[in-house]
Amino acid sequence: MIKQGCNGSLNMYYKGLLVSSFALTNKKTFERYEYQGEYLVLKSMREKFKIKQIIFMFTQFCNVIYKRKLNKQGIRRTDHEYFVSCLFALMKLKIIEDDDDNGYLIMPNKKIT
Repeated sequence: MIKQGCNGSLNMYYKGLLVSSFALTNKKTFERYEYQGEYLVLKSMREKFKIKQIIFMFTQFCNVIYKRKLNKQGIRRTDHEYFVSCLFALMKLKIIEDDDDNGYLIMPNKKIT
């Protein structure tokens, strides 16, 4: 289900599958979601995790959420929020690229005429 806000929606794809959708509003901007990924990386590094461990944890979490979505199992809202952070963190670390299969798609509101 695509969540629509007053400024559109942020749709997160992983391995070609739409996994999460977030409403974009004046408070919940794209920059805020993107910052969550940066913050997660910095916080993990402050906790003395090595980069390889960080990459492994984030990738594993994304894979678990992907499998749950693929099997049409329930995913908690907090897991969706952590997923977006992990995906942006992996993009920040240049492990995955924002392309056709992985990354995000920002869809603005449709203008009614």
